[in-house]
Formats: sequence, structure tokens, C-alpha cells
Amino acid sequence: PLIFFDEIDPSADETYICTMINGENQHGWLSGRARIVVWDLEWRLQGEPPNIPGVSEMWASDRWYAEQIGARYVPLGSHPGLNPTPELNIDKLFDVTMLAYMTPRRERVANEMKRAGLTMTGNAWGEQRHNYLLQSRAMVNVHQHDWAHTTAPQRFALAAAYKLPLISERACDPGVFTDAVLWSEYGALANFVSNQLGGDLREFGEALYQLLCVDNPFRLCVESAL
Repeated sequence: PLIFFDEIDPSADETYICTMINGENQHGWLSGRARIVVWDLEWRLQGEPPNIPGVSEMWASDRWYAEQIGARYVPLGSHPGLNPTPELNIDKLFDVTMLAYMTPRRERVANEMKRAGLTMTGNAWGEQRHNYLLQSRAMVNVHQHDWAHTTAPQRFALAAAYKLPLISERACDPGVFTDAVLWSEYGALANFVSNQLGGDLREFGEALYQLLCVDNPFRLCVESAL
């Protein structure tokens, strides 16, 4: 069940998992029987771990970042249901999609890919995002920060559900994604994407789906960590 932060009862014999840190929970709770987990899906400046009273443990879904903040590495599994129409096989209108907040280092790669003649989707939500994912040949991941070369758990899980080949800037530690993702250094990423799209990448989309939707689905990852 989903509840609000102010419904957490630290005295209850329950486990609560918080997947964000904001003004509602950053002051924490009085110690009690409850097991309160913070699953940190963001990157804190310089890897400084959040210090929240009453939190029993920290999880993180990037292995390198987990080590930086002393958290438990828990991969974020996916689920086939994230793609509501898996039976559709429609024409690919775009070479790549990024679906990312466009920081300068991301814009640089995007502009380089466009100069290389690649077509890109914009950012979107809802049905438009669904269509972009179906219409793209690959997803490209570029790190948001220079200091956090991390996997992007939610983006990777989404690509997996759509069997979308994933091409990423190299991470400090790929964790479970060693063989299911195509990796490149930042400076060569645009050319790498262009070269890879010259071949058939469907096996990488299948491999990512197998990894996160079959072998390590969301429910299994959570229950294994608990």
C-alpha cells in the first residue's frame, strides 16, 4: 500500500520505504520499532549521504553511489506493464530518445548527435512519451553531473520495459548492467551512437528486458532486499 509521509508510524512493527527526500520527511522520526528505509534515487552533491533521524537503512540503485554514501546496493527492477502496448510494432521515426533534463553536458551530446544526422525525440509525458519510446531505435543516457557517473535507474527500467536498446556514457560501476548496455566515453558518445545505429541492436533491447523484467523484476529486487 502507498501512504503519505505523515502516516508513517515509527512505533509500528512495519517496514516503510521512502523513495524521495523532501521537506516532508527530511527531519525524520523519533526512534521506534518501525524499519524505515530511504531508497535514494537521486545523487547528492559530492555524494554526501542524507542524515535523517529514525531511518534504519539506505538503499541506492547505483553500485558506485551506494558505496559513496554507505548504502545497500538494490537494483531498480522493471516490469513489463510499464509498456501498456507491448504487442505494437510500429515504424521507427526517430534514431534516439534521451528523455532527460537537458543540462549543458547533455545538450552538447544531443547537438553532436544532431550534427551527425541523427533524429531525436523531445521530452514528453503520458501518451506522447509512450509513442516516442515505441518510435525510437535506441535510448541514450548521458550523466547529469560531471562528478556522478552513475547508472540511471528509472531511465534504465523504462528502456527495459520497451525492449529499447540502451547506449550510455560509461559509469563508474555498471553494477548488474555490464553486458546489457552499450557503453562509451563521454567525448566519443555521439560518434559511438551513430556507429552502433548502423547495425541491428535488438539483441541489446532483449537483453535489458531479460535482465530487469524477467531475472530481476521490481518485486523480486525489493523482496530480496527486505
